[in-house]
Order: sequence, then structure tokens, then C-alpha cells
Amino acid sequence: MRSTIVIFSIVINIILSQGMAGGSVGVDRVVAIVNEEIITLSDLQREESLKKGDNRMEARQLLEDMIDRKLQMAAAKRAGMDVTDKELGEALADIMKRNNLDAKAFEAALIKEGITLAQYKVELLEQMTLSRMFSKNVRAGIAVDEAEVRAYYERNRGAYSLPEEIRVRQIYFPLPENATPAQDAAVKAKAQATYERARKGEDFLGLVRENSRSAAASQDGDLGFMQRQHVLPEIEEAARSLKPGEIAGPLQCAGGYHIIRLEEVRTPAMPYEKVKDEITSALFQQKMENTYRSWLQTLRSDSHIENRL
Repeated sequence: MRSTIVIFSIVINIILSQGMAGGSVGVDRVVAIVNEEIITLSDLQREESLKKGDNRMEARQLLEDMIDRKLQMAAAKRAGMDVTDKELGEALADIMKRNNLDAKAFEAALIKEGITLAQYKVELLEQMTLSRMFSKNVRAGIAVDEAEVRAYYERNRGAYSLPEEIRVRQIYFPLPENATPAQDAAVKAKAQATYERARKGEDFLGLVRENSRSAAASQDGDLGFMQRQHVLPEIEEAARSLKPGEIAGPLQCAGGYHIIRLEEVRTPAMPYEKVKDEITSALFQQKMENTYRSWLQTLRSDSHIENRL
């Protein structure tokens, strides 16, 4: 495929737009004038034919793209940034090497894609020139500093949110193994009595220390922050109806009865260091796009352009 042959990537897709006849001389016409150069209908039709699928553009947009390329090529010539024959030859040799093709096989591959070697060289020359111009006039000098990245992160923390977490404190009343109905009723009654004490305002931490027999007792019943999907379903469901500081229970689950107090609800964000590179890349890309548009506008304002489409 041709995509495996052309390895140069630049801001816009570059295709051959000169030396092609799209029809008889009698029906071809000028659709745009860019300073001293013209773009014909056949040029535009060839460009359209090479745009497939998601890359297809409206004719007017495509023509504007062609105008922008001509402006950049003219700017390169004025700046003495033309690609030399030697540079073009080296680039061509590199492409063949990367694709493990000799000159004969390379030319055969091009013909299979409907393009001659001469046409491909013109296209490659344009690619290289525009890439060089883009590097000099757009990419060079663009930088993103730490302060910008940090500020963006703080403004957009919601975009880096992790699943909501809840922090619960509990008083746990375990049931004996293979508990009898009488034992179950006794444990439940004790849990209910403790819940009533807590509901009336008695110190919850004091009740934790008085009653809990679980490992969490050493942390005063604090289970720490947990994502909702990792919490016991019965506790998570009860916590949904609570506000921080409110209690619920007794809840029967996990081999006993639980009285819970919702301590805090939070939506944490991914740590800054985890997303720093992603943000830096996004800001750099945004600056490049803005600079590129500004540069093109300058080229256009300094040129004579007629769009006759």
C-alpha cells in the first residue's frame, strides 16, 4: 500500500496538484489564483479523487487547503528553504530502505498505486518543504512550562476524576459460627440497642471502642476510603441515603451486624504526576494549532488570492 511507502507526516495531507489534466483543455478552468499561480478544476478534481472515506472534504474546503499549500511553498522559496536534489534523493533512498525495496520494486509499487516516480518525487518534494516550513515557523519556539500544566490540571480536575469513594466508620457485632436463632436474636438486640444509643447522640467513637471486636477496632472502626463498588453491597446501599455524620443500622451482612456512620464522600482526581505528560502534550498541540492558523492568516493577508469556486 502507498501508506507504507510514504512515511513523511505533516500537518496536512500533501498530494500532487500540478501537471495533471482532469479533462480536455476545453472544459478545464481556473478555480483559484494565488499570487502568480493558478489552481485549475482538474487539479481540484484530482485532489478530490484522492480523498476517501473520513478524509473526504467539501470542494470549497479542499480548495482552501490547496491555496494554503501554495502559499507555504511560495514562502519557502522566498526564504531560500527549497529542498535540494541531493536532499530529495537521500529521502527517497531512505524510504526505499525502510520498506526493503530496490529502485525497480519501488517504482512498480508506485505504478500499482497509480502514480509515476516523477509524480511521486514532486509530491515528496512538497511534503519535505512544507514539513521544513512548519518546523521553522510553527513548531520552533513553542514550549509548555510547568506552571501552565499545573494551572490546567487545577482548572480541569473534573476531567481527571476517579470513581467516587466513601469513608465509613462501623461498629461490628459478629455472629457465632453456626449461630442458633437465639444467638442471632441476642446479637441483633445488642446491635439495635447500641444503634439507639448512637442515634440519641452518644459518642460514636466511644461506642466503637466499647463494642467492636473486629480488626477495624484498632482504627476506631474506620474502614478508610473505598470505591463504592468495593464496599459490601448492604453497607454501600445504606450509605447512599446518608449524609456525612449520619448513621444507619443494624445491617446484617458478612457474618454479623453492622452499625455504620458515613464519614466523608469524595471524588478523587488522578494524581498530577500521572497526567502531567498527557496535559503537556495537549497544550503543546493546542499552541501549535493556534500558531499554525495565525501563520497562515499572515501569509494570506500578504498575498493576492482569488477563490473562483
